[in-house]
Amino acid sequence: MSDGYESIRSYQRIFRPERRIYSIEGRPLPVPGGVPLRWLAYATAALLVVVALGSGSAAVALTIAAIAGVGGASAGGRVGGAVAALGALAATWIGGWVLGLLDWPLRLVVIPVAVATLATQATPDGRRADRFALSWLAVHLAPLRRSLGRALPAAGRAHLLGGELWVAPDERSPRLRRGRVRGPAVVFFSAPVSLRGSGRRGRRRVAQAPGRRQRSGDVSARRLALGEREVLEVRP
Repeated sequence: MSDGYESIRSYQRIFRPERRIYSIEGRPLPVPGGVPLRWLAYATAALLVVVALGSGSAAVALTIAAIAGVGGASAGGRVGGAVAALGALAATWIGGWVLGLLDWPLRLVVIPVAVATLATQATPDGRRADRFALSWLAVHLAPLRRSLGRALPAAGRAHLLGGELWVAPDERSPRLRRGRVRGPAVVFFSAPVSLRGSGRRGRRRVAQAPGRRQRSGDVSARRLALGEREVLEVRP
């Protein structure tokens, strides 16, 4: 116990204790705190990668590029997959060329040990190194602007969606739409219309834009009150 304060970057160490090897067949290992199982996994994986890259095989390079392309496509679509595949292919070629310049102790012992030690101890944001690396790659391969799971074009660049847009007119339309209103009701128009009566006993009213087939007796109005059983027919 101490009186000072220390920041806890992650609670995974408390709820997920790390398995370590302290002894082999009763003989303690000369490593303080033991050897984590993750260290062995990282060292084995690094050794296999070093051997595969050092072989200079084209099949290995294409396989790594294909795996990287699939992962990049799942994070950033076709563009992300292409970038990841090309980057993995270039890194494989450069890495194989560099490993060919080193002696076997450096390739098969020093590099796997250094990679495993760094990956075990490094916690950039409180998470394990492999989880942080996967998240970092996914963020940098994914497009910066997305909507509904799809990449959006760059700002200021036109993009054809290829869809159809249906527009329903309402009372704010600049032109009259055909319709029929049965009374009792009060009808308002946004602009003056030409009104006239028709039918028996003038129970039917007709509204149309002014200036079209004007007749004697037509009146101009923006408001019309309909009584019981009166019908207003709007003609464009």
